[in-house]
Amino acid sequence: MKGYWQPVLAWLLCLALLSGLSAAAFAQSIPINAIDAAAVTEPPVTSTVASSETPSAPVLFPESSILDSAALTRLVEDFLQQKGIPKDRVGVGFCYTATGDEWFYNPDTWFYPGSMYKVPLMMLLSEKIKSGDVSPDEQIGGLDLNSLYEYILVYSNNDYAHKVRTYLGGDSVWRKDAQKYAALDSYDERYMLYCYFSPRYMTRVMETLHENPERFPGVEENLLKAENGHYFQYTDEMKSLDIAQKYGAYLDNEGSDWNHTTGIIFTPNPIILTIMTKNVGGPESFIGQLAVLFKNYALETDEKLTAYREEQVRLQEELKAAEEAERLAEEQAAVQTAESPKPAAQKRPSQPETLTQSITPDRAERGHRAGIIVLSLLLAAAVIGGVGAVVIVKERERRRYESYKRRFEAELRQEAMEQEQQRSRAAQTIERVREEAPAKPADSARAAARNAAPRRETQRIRHTQIPPAEHLRRRRAAEQEQPEWNDEDEE
Repeated sequence: MKGYWQPVLAWLLCLALLSGLSAAAFAQSIPINAIDAAAVTEPPVTSTVASSETPSAPVLFPESSILDSAALTRLVEDFLQQKGIPKDRVGVGFCYTATGDEWFYNPDTWFYPGSMYKVPLMMLLSEKIKSGDVSPDEQIGGLDLNSLYEYILVYSNNDYAHKVRTYLGGDSVWRKDAQKYAALDSYDERYMLYCYFSPRYMTRVMETLHENPERFPGVEENLLKAENGHYFQYTDEMKSLDIAQKYGAYLDNEGSDWNHTTGIIFTPNPIILTIMTKNVGGPESFIGQLAVLFKNYALETDEKLTAYREEQVRLQEELKAAEEAERLAEEQAAVQTAESPKPAAQKRPSQPETLTQSITPDRAERGHRAGIIVLSLLLAAAVIGGVGAVVIVKERERRRYESYKRRFEAELRQEAMEQEQQRSRAAQTIERVREEAPAKPADSARAAARNAAPRRETQRIRHTQIPPAEHLRRRRAAEQEQPEWNDEDEE
């Protein structure tokens, strides 16, 4: 990082300056009349009352329910265990209309409803007739509306139900409109795609129907005539009760067997019950027997209703009394605060008017503009400084590269010169050795052959570039090996 710290330090200094000036510019651009006037006016008055606060009245009772959730859960799960049915194949919705309390089992498990969808479908049509959007004399699919209710709700006719779905704008429209009858926080995507229902959804729809029967003329009346002796009325002890019910059954291509029933059971205090099942053997018997359990639980709850209501009334009266006591305490504290003497206001001697009065909107606007201009200039300076720092760093790198390049080229030239000098010295050495070597007489062909051998060796040595010292040593060794010739050896 050597050599880089200077531009980096300059850049950091620019940023620090930019931050400080930006804060100053923003402070200058904020309209001063936004400052709390209490900071430049009278100091806060301290009450002479020791404590004007009274503890808030505790909530005497939380949201309670007359229904015993644990008991209902045991009731359903014991029944499922007795029948050998997995817990995730059944969903239940239960509403005790006398108090409006609800209880659910697997409330947000979504089932394909079969013909159960015809209840919210006909509620939409009935509501439009009631509001005047649809004429009572209207005919759909060649049927008058009274016959249409009977065909769809009592006999569960699919063809006419499909005509009503089209008449109401198609599946995406009527399903969206029917959400208002349950008002759930969220819906599974399969509700809009494939018309899946959950126990919570269907129970809330039936609650809406029961609470406002005049809003949906013809719906509850025809449901009372549907499936007499079946489903919720499957057992003998349920056949004596009026039940407005609608079943749904469907066997899909994957072999899933969907069977459900929802209805209003008119016990002394009516209950709303929804039972939804998937792949349950003997579904009608299963639904009918489970309905008996909830009917009996409702009758037991009726016996507790009077005492429950009396307790609720008592708790409500205690809550109102606590709220009234809290209100009186607050009023008394306010009176004591108003009657207590206030200290004299402390005013600044050299301030003829408050700060909020001395600031005009024009001055505030000028301050904003000045702040924007200063910030723009500082931003431009920061950008220029950053570009300058980058240029400085790049120039330092270029100069360093040129220095390395020149040094490398000089080293190459020096090495070439040294090699040339070595070759020159070697040539001189070879030449000197040749000059110093003694000449041999060529008296005969045999002597000439002997003398030729060192020359061939010299040529080979020169060709293989043997160092001069080694060359000289070999030449002398060759001369020593030659035999001495004299005149006596020749005949």
